[in-house]
Amino acid sequence: MPKERDYSFHVYLRGIILIGFFLVIFKLLITGNIQHFIAPKMVPFSYFSIAVLFILGVIQIWRSGSKNKEELYCNCGFDHNQNGSPFQTFLIYSIFILPVLTGLLFPINTLDSAVAAKRGIKYGSGLYTQPPDINTDSSLDISKAEEYLDDPEGYMAKLDEKAEDQSNDGLDESNEGIETNLEGNSGLGTNQDGSNILIMTSEDQEKLKDELLKSEKIVVDDDQYLAILNIIHENPSLFIGKEIEIVGFAYKEPDFENDQFVVARFGVSCCIADASVYGIVSTMDGPDSIEEDQWVRATGKLSTTTMNEWELPFLKITDVEKIKEPENPYVYEYYTPLS
Repeated sequence: MPKERDYSFHVYLRGIILIGFFLVIFKLLITGNIQHFIAPKMVPFSYFSIAVLFILGVIQIWRSGSKNKEELYCNCGFDHNQNGSPFQTFLIYSIFILPVLTGLLFPINTLDSAVAAKRGIKYGSGLYTQPPDINTDSSLDISKAEEYLDDPEGYMAKLDEKAEDQSNDGLDESNEGIETNLEGNSGLGTNQDGSNILIMTSEDQEKLKDELLKSEKIVVDDDQYLAILNIIHENPSLFIGKEIEIVGFAYKEPDFENDQFVVARFGVSCCIADASVYGIVSTMDGPDSIEEDQWVRATGKLSTTTMNEWELPFLKITDVEKIKEPENPYVYEYYTPLS
């Protein structure tokens, strides 16, 4: 009898934990903060998860109060009683209870430059990555130079292959999903404005590039952030002299000058765990200084610069406005057509 009461309590506690996870995800969905953790295309799966968690939680709580041994033990031939020490049981349940409590009670924090320093900056959409400067030993650069001098064509071929692999990340996620998008039904969720999520094809990319080249001023909005940056970084010379407006937080690489920083955003593919930092190298003249992690709306003219043998766009800021962190600081791998 004591064992039955003990097992009933554990079943009840597991039901409460399941309901707790249901409440955490439900809270994120109701408040809209779910997009701080997963991309919009993954949100439909969260609706399925809260339904399953709620049903399983209710079933566990209902089973815990049952006086029917067959319902409680399920007659599967397995001993469901807790055999470990109370301390072991406490540790196991803590693994599940702590995420529930933190999700319900603690405020949400966004990723900042401290995370960017560890992950490195992607200039454009995976076109070029500047790794964190951990080892300042100049022999690293010398070894690369020697490799280039020994076999220039082979060295450049390796760089091209690496850049191609990075830029093609995520393009093979689902052929069926891409075909559906071309028919107008994405099936991947919705953008921040409620429209369907679209996957950019090569034709779409050319159309967007033409639109950007024809426009007098390029405004990098949230829904097209990664798409626009990718095009500009792939064709930096075509956009020399173009005026651009971009919103992001200031991040400074260790080897940057005092007046240089990256206007950056975290881009999320599926969830916050795979978030990468995307941005454009910028410089600003004048007495005003921009602190790291300060959110800005920067306007200026595009030029080019060279970093580690890569030609990159370079933003010469003519006007900068310090702003508050946006309601949703992240950008995602989708776009909305300009026309």
